[in-house]
Amino acid sequence: MLKKIAKAGVLPSAVLLAALGAAQADDTLVGYVSPIASQPGQAMANDVMERMAADLGWQYRMLDANLSPDRQVSHVDTLVNLGADAIASWSLDPNAVAAAYTRANEQGIPVVGVNSEGDGVTTTVWWETNLCEPGGTYEQEAKWIAERRPGAKVIVFGGPPVPSIQQNTACFADAAKAAGLDVLTRVDNTKDSTANAMTMASDLLVRHPDVEAFWAYNDSSALGISAATLAAGKSVATADNPEGVMIFGMNGDEEAVVAIREGRITGTWDPDLAGMGAAIILAMKRLLDDPDADQPDLIVEATFLTSENIGAYVPTDERDYTLDTVPLVK
Repeated sequence: MLKKIAKAGVLPSAVLLAALGAAQADDTLVGYVSPIASQPGQAMANDVMERMAADLGWQYRMLDANLSPDRQVSHVDTLVNLGADAIASWSLDPNAVAAAYTRANEQGIPVVGVNSEGDGVTTTVWWETNLCEPGGTYEQEAKWIAERRPGAKVIVFGGPPVPSIQQNTACFADAAKAAGLDVLTRVDNTKDSTANAMTMASDLLVRHPDVEAFWAYNDSSALGISAATLAAGKSVATADNPEGVMIFGMNGDEEAVVAIREGRITGTWDPDLAGMGAAIILAMKRLLDDPDADQPDLIVEATFLTSENIGAYVPTDERDYTLDTVPLVK
């Protein structure tokens, strides 16, 4: 139909090109392989990607690896077989999924790594909190603790054996030691649950009754630690109660924001989950618009939330980003 109209000269060239672009966009399929879709932050990012893809006229599919590297490999292959034009994926095991990414590349499909890189990854979207750099988020957090509690005794909570989680945990532990904090021990909440974190923290509070701060790799663990701390008759540190036990999470989950307001955890890093979803779509669009260009990695700006600044917090679902307003570190 478009060809017949063009020959008849009915549509101006600009209108015709716009129509052709729209038709092409309708055929564009992009997919995201989530590491665990039930995690609140992942659900939020997925909602943003789905909305922004629809705004561009793209079809969008999300597949849930549910913390299984094997399932992640299968999902990448599924998207390739569906004819996806671009795939985003948060690698659970970069070595395991590299061959699947390469198979995608061989079909001309770029892969946007999410907080991950490696063979087959075309470009990466990073949370600022997932970069271990001098002066970065982990050094800032360790310094924040040291300024308020010099030499504080700290317990570090890691998580499942995912490379990015392991890197973040090690990065904070190193930053804490460099800031003069006393890291008593490191444990890993491999079950990735609030209930398991509570059980582990209860035991640690018995073995280390003098602990002054807990750092956790995510908010779910921090909430479990908080429950154990309060059950042990201890208080949580806030601006109004600086002598309590400091408890820090990561991810800026809404439950954590509520807990900061209620004095149940001390702080969390808000990596801007809506911003991450927007940045993934932006990265895909740049790759599809100019397949031959080398696209730089995108870093999404993070904010450290505590009782001192929680009043200025804007809920994640109210951050209506566009491709022109993605919150990137310059």
